[in-house]
Amino acid sequence: MKLFRFSSLVLIGLIAAVTLSAGGDKKAVVWPAGDVKWAESPAMKGLSIATLWGDPSKGAYGALKKVPGGTDFGWHTHASDQKVVMISGAVDFELEGQAAKELSSGSYLSIPAGVKHWPKCRAGADGVWFEEATGKSDYIPAK
Repeated sequence: MKLFRFSSLVLIGLIAAVTLSAGGDKKAVVWPAGDVKWAESPAMKGLSIATLWGDPSKGAYGALKKVPGGTDFGWHTHASDQKVVMISGAVDFELEGQAAKELSSGSYLSIPAGVKHWPKCRAGADGVWFEEATGKSDYIPAK
């Protein structure tokens, strides 16, 4: 129950941030969790995305993302900088040349474009996170 309350508070905070970061658009945005629209991501099979602002297929965006527990992303990079806050589930996250760290609810990471990393969602629960990127959503397998 604590995790659900924390996740709900994180989601409410993220939606408030969306509203505040809208810039010149002074229209308030309020989406209860049941109104958030999830869709299959074109960037990666098995990944669901709920776009909060922007267009992940074209440029900068903010979105909620979700993968089934046990998902292994493998080594990859992105063409744009990303900032991520974990909402629920747990991910073992490894940067090239560093030991893996467990990221659970409330964890934060910032990944510059081109940095190799390997996230693995732990089995037992879907991984859900908020992601903001400076460019379109992509997945570039590392060589």
